[in-house]
Amino acid sequence: MGAVIIWALVPVGTRFFVLRVDPLVFNIIRYTASSLSVLPLFVRARPWRWPRRDQYLLATCALLAVPGYNIPVAIAARTVPASELGLLIATEPAFIVAFALLLHRRRMRTSILVGCLIAFVGVALTSGVLTAPHGFEWVGCLEVLAGAAAWSLFTVLVARLNQRHGALGVTGAVIIVGTAALLLLSAPMLPAARWPGPGTTLALAAMGIVSSTGGFLLWNHAGTLLPAERLGLFIYLIPVVCVAAGAGFLKETLTLPILAGGALTVFGVWIASRSTAVVSPPDAAAASRRGYSST
Repeated sequence: MGAVIIWALVPVGTRFFVLRVDPLVFNIIRYTASSLSVLPLFVRARPWRWPRRDQYLLATCALLAVPGYNIPVAIAARTVPASELGLLIATEPAFIVAFALLLHRRRMRTSILVGCLIAFVGVALTSGVLTAPHGFEWVGCLEVLAGAAAWSLFTVLVARLNQRHGALGVTGAVIIVGTAALLLLSAPMLPAARWPGPGTTLALAAMGIVSSTGGFLLWNHAGTLLPAERLGLFIYLIPVVCVAAGAGFLKETLTLPILAGGALTVFGVWIASRSTAVVSPPDAAAASRRGYSST
């Protein structure tokens, strides 16, 4: 719950800053500060001593969670309002259920497919694709959905690392490795980027420590207690907070298509997520004892 409340406010902060700061610089400052704060956790976890298979899994999770999620979402936030960011991110539970089913090679129920279809009709309505004269916002919505899919796959895959190495160590390793990947991917474009002043830099660093370090720690700890598909249900809180905060702090206008599309999105995700029982087989406890999550 704590992680979701923190991350529900992140789209509002992201939208506020990327209208003033280059999106790549925005992410680099946030995650550099976050990396410094988790360095002791990284050293304590000693991921360089993990089994090779877990190291590959760590690299995959770090790529998905840091550059995979943050680069497309930060770029999209220049054209997509914070309220819509929250509504689009609310599709993550459907992605989580779908990825968990696919990874376990289980049949996807009709209710999941119907729920996903309803959710994405809501996304289309929310994005303004039916009314906008240009396609820029629609492109931004696709970027947010790509980031949401990356985060959802991370949530499913990281469960095994959390079970084997603990939430604290995994958080430190994911943030450090993910930040290194973010720097490598952003390096070619950095010379042309404009850097903010000291005040904005400090604000971004504080946001990184609170949202990235704090959010990751709470989310990964919850991932050791709950299956990923149930953990994803808490994401329902994000659109509520984002819509309210976007209207209250950023003075964003809430149009009928946004509200109707948001309602369809949340309703569709709810239908898809009702089938989470199929992702938790009777032998889930045995799988957990072997070092795997029940997802």
